[in-house]
Amino acid sequence: MPKPWPLVSSQTVADLGILRLDRDRARSPRTGQERDFAVIHMPDWLQVVALTGQGRLVMVRQYRHASRRLGLEVPGGLLDPEDPNPAQAAARELREETGYGGGRCLPLGDFWPQPALLANRVHFFALTGVELVGELEQDEGEDLEVVLLEPSDVQALLERREIHNAMSVMALNLARQQGVL
Repeated sequence: MPKPWPLVSSQTVADLGILRLDRDRARSPRTGQERDFAVIHMPDWLQVVALTGQGRLVMVRQYRHASRRLGLEVPGGLLDPEDPNPAQAAARELREETGYGGGRCLPLGDFWPQPALLANRVHFFALTGVELVGELEQDEGEDLEVVLLEPSDVQALLERREIHNAMSVMALNLARQQGVL
């Protein structure tokens, strides 16, 4: 049975504001040998599956620089230090990215998106019965288009890879599993 590796040392290699890269040295409980591991620290992420009172799915289309592609995604973002909790942060992100708000918030779960490298978690929520409450509040790094879809359209969009963000795919699957979609 694998065991935790005792941490020998940790050194910050780079602090880039949104993320910090550490070099952690740990000892193998199996061999006793030490080795270095890269650990990226960043704020927790939020993913929001939002449905209007009419049952339409609220998504955003945006360009992603790492993939160099446009894609459809569920709204989401980072947990800010001033956010009181992940559920309220999810509602904030939905409002900022889409102009939609209100409704009932249902937690869908939280997971570690890539525990080999990333020290943060991703929190998934469904907000049902949302309504248009205002304008988009995009930051300087965003260029968003709000797209309302029928939930029945999701499978075809996944098959055509128009929805290709793994966190969005997981959010939609969690919502399906829990009877939201």
